[in-house]
Amino acid sequence: MTTGALRRRLHALAFVDEFGPVYAVWTLWFNDNDVSTGQISTAFLIWALIVLVLEIPSGALADRVDRRRLLAAAFAVRATALSVWLIWPTVGGLLVGTTLWALHDALASGTWEAMIHDQLTAVGDERSYPTVMARISQFSNLGVAAGTLLGAVLLSERVGIVVGLATLGWLTVAAHAGSISLVTTMPDVRWVTDTGEPTSFRAYLGTLRAGVGEAKRVPVIGKLVVLGALLEGLFLFDEYVPLLSRARGGSDGAAPVIVFVVWVALLVGGEIAARRPDVRGVTVGSALILGTGITATALLTEPVWTLALVAVGYGIQEVAWIPTDARLQERASPRVRATVTSVRGFGSGVVSMTFFAVVAVMSDGDDPTPGLLAALVLLAIAGTLVIAWLPGRMGSDPNRPSVG
Repeated sequence: MTTGALRRRLHALAFVDEFGPVYAVWTLWFNDNDVSTGQISTAFLIWALIVLVLEIPSGALADRVDRRRLLAAAFAVRATALSVWLIWPTVGGLLVGTTLWALHDALASGTWEAMIHDQLTAVGDERSYPTVMARISQFSNLGVAAGTLLGAVLLSERVGIVVGLATLGWLTVAAHAGSISLVTTMPDVRWVTDTGEPTSFRAYLGTLRAGVGEAKRVPVIGKLVVLGALLEGLFLFDEYVPLLSRARGGSDGAAPVIVFVVWVALLVGGEIAARRPDVRGVTVGSALILGTGITATALLTEPVWTLALVAVGYGIQEVAWIPTDARLQERASPRVRATVTSVRGFGSGVVSMTFFAVVAVMSDGDDPTPGLLAALVLLAIAGTLVIAWLPGRMGSDPNRPSVG
């Protein structure tokens, strides 16, 4: 497969995988079925806990088996989780679906990035990983934005036929057929990281120990793991936008529009990251602190449409996330890349659990604003650490000024 064809396949997979008309408003589905904001936040917390337990073991599994098929299994599990939610919209159904979705997250975390790096290495294009990953992130966000926009249109009373939240859910389940088909037909490039070791439980444990050890022993990798965990674990504010909108008197049709704006900002952030793969930590970290202040403004103001300011902070967070991930991938050993990435995912789960716990405890009835404001402190800390810890890109010309 040529580099161009590979990139187009990855872009399509990223788009289809994230295209889900119900993603922006699924919390409203449970809210409409008498599941409270506090119960939803508790489910989020359980979600993060399960991912935490499974994260690193699943990463080591991705270093031992075909990553394409592992991703396909993850997509199938998520489709099942959504189906459970739609059929059983109670607290019990929420928890069962949450457990399945957490399994999906654990299986996909680390596997996705490692598979992309392997595919690029197979065509001699691994140096372009930061730019390719930024583009892939854009197509992922474009998929979310397109699904959100479709959801907004179908929920709007101005269109001829108005559908309900359940219809959006089943459309999202159906979209998984596309992502499973695309990932299973990617080229088999397991030879890129083949160590010649037999697939056995002993070999699996060796990979697990080696990956965790690398994250602990190598200082620069440890710092990138911490940075990535903070940034990845805090991509959660959009989950509460529908509830924030409702708490401010907004209609169900307004919520997906605001979420759409947030995901468009992620597209813009991805474009900036793609064009500036050598961005310096001081630049992106300072911007992240500024974005935290803008997000706080969105949460502290009453009009519904000022929630769109969350998009600014999200876009900047994307600009910070992409180089942090790229610089981890280029430094991690190929044979344990997925495991090292899953160690980062483990840290991300800890951050997410903290986030959800704070929101659950501090929610004012169905309004999550107080908890979200408290969680912004973690994002400000992340900005400070990016300034101090984000290393330069490997292989950059030392005589050429850094882009930033």
